[in-house]
Amino acid sequence: MRFRKKARENGLLILYRWDIRGDSIDRVLKEYLEEKGIKNKDVKGYTEKLIETVKERLTEIDSLISEHSEDWSFDRLGYIERNALRLGVAELLYIGPPDPGRAFNDYIDLVKKYADRKAARFVNGVLSRIYKEHRATSSAKRAG
Repeated sequence: MRFRKKARENGLLILYRWDIRGDSIDRVLKEYLEEKGIKNKDVKGYTEKLIETVKERLTEIDSLISEHSEDWSFDRLGYIERNALRLGVAELLYIGPPDPGRAFNDYIDLVKKYADRKAARFVNGVLSRIYKEHRATSSAKRAG
């Protein structure tokens, strides 16, 4: 399962690079995987799955982040925070990792590593609100 942790870090760095450069996300993904020489099929496959999910649902994901970032505009989010949130929302809501708690911890640790503790608390709060709302909505749909 530790391959997911490495894939999450790869995903964050790919989205960060893409967000800064404004280049094609597919081009950045391919370039990154080649540059880093990622050969492990689990790491590579999960990295690609994360990026593809963000790409397919970017508008919806960004809308959720904006809606749950209380008193903070989406455009003011730092590159690390914005892309950790994008990746976290994509994985937690649309992929469904086997251990959501581990995914949360990995994203918070990544934000601490690449930004700071204050940013990590912000990401944790927003991601938690989105995830809790999604779980409540999913439970209500199943019950109704």
